[in-house]
Amino acid sequence: MRLSHPATALAALATTALVLSGCSGDDETSADPEATSSATAGYDEETGVTDDGSGDKQRECKVKVDVTGGAKASFKGKGESVQPASGQPAAYYLYDGEKGSIQVFAGSGDIPTSAVVTVDGIAYTTPPDDSEGVEASEDGTSVNVDAAANPTEGDSIDVVAEFTCGNS
Repeated sequence: MRLSHPATALAALATTALVLSGCSGDDETSADPEATSSATAGYDEETGVTDDGSGDKQRECKVKVDVTGGAKASFKGKGESVQPASGQPAAYYLYDGEKGSIQVFAGSGDIPTSAVVTVDGIAYTTPPDDSEGVEASEDGTSVNVDAAANPTEGDSIDVVAEFTCGNS
């Protein structure tokens, strides 16, 4: 199955580029919220939320991803979730490692619930008009993905992914 329109693929790739600039994970590591918090960052030990003063709420996440089909990869490590103060999207989840990357959006307003996975330099996107199989909490605490994703060219993949974020 392929993306129905090239503009859809380009929009997904542009969104990916924007959110990737804020995340860097490391394959095979575990999340340690205290490691990145500081007294000035506004870290809440009970929820695992860091507020950097911008109004965005950030959480560190444990991430696990398995990709099969047109590409094969497995990766896990430390990612993050962000609840933007603007509410657009409600939350987004990020992981970027040596073996691949994933971004998941909890839809709000014009932004649909969807996932973008990159493996071997190819971006795969779940259909933005069909969020079946992509469950992303609007509160930035969890993601469960079990869905097909389509590349700009080539064969589709099946993605199974999990984000567990904060101290909830």
